[in-house]
Amino acid sequence: MNSVTKPWAYDRQAVIALALVLVVYPIAYCSGIMGRIIEPILTDGSRLHWWLFWLTNLAFHLTPFFYVARTLARAGESWQTIGLDWSWFLRKRFWILGLIVILVIASVLLPHAYYGGSLPVISGTVFMAPISTAERVFVIAAAAVVAITEEALFRGFAITRLQNAMSSVTLAVLLPSLSFIFIHGTPDSWMAGLHYLMAALAFSIPFVLLKFKRLEWLIIIHFLIDASLVLAP
Repeated sequence: MNSVTKPWAYDRQAVIALALVLVVYPIAYCSGIMGRIIEPILTDGSRLHWWLFWLTNLAFHLTPFFYVARTLARAGESWQTIGLDWSWFLRKRFWILGLIVILVIASVLLPHAYYGGSLPVISGTVFMAPISTAERVFVIAAAAVVAITEEALFRGFAITRLQNAMSSVTLAVLLPSLSFIFIHGTPDSWMAGLHYLMAALAFSIPFVLLKFKRLEWLIIIHFLIDASLVLAP
């Protein structure tokens, strides 16, 4: 049974999980920690800080994800109650592996194609983009983690729980979408904030229209968007 079809028990762990995802995570990300890590990348092209940025980013994603996993387990709920069927990825494993193989091949070939024998100090596309083959392969794995965690947290878990708690689809979509803006840092303009809000709604609305199911497709689309950094010069 999908979780949105039954009354939501105001379980303390579920409330804490929602607070962690929608409040603590965005506040912590915007606290200045990431800015101090990013600055040496922008000023000195520090690849050490590039790795630190990505590893810290993954820690921010995985901490609430594992707490939500624990919350679901304690409540005796499966991932399917938030619209996620892990067996779907197993059934689609051949074409998913095919996509990954293509991305890995691109990771091997593109550094030489773009830069010849001399890697640049920083990517000409965006500071977080990879340069070397090792960085590009790592970004493929990181993109998978980010896609799974963000969709599971901000679409699957947050929307279904808020929908059950408030019986309002609009608020259930809007509140996580607003939080989603700030897990990418404090926007430096209203246009930047609007960009992330529109991205959140672009994933949230299909999830609702699909009756809070098929989160797997959103994860794949999200993964491909983030993994496109592998192709950046």
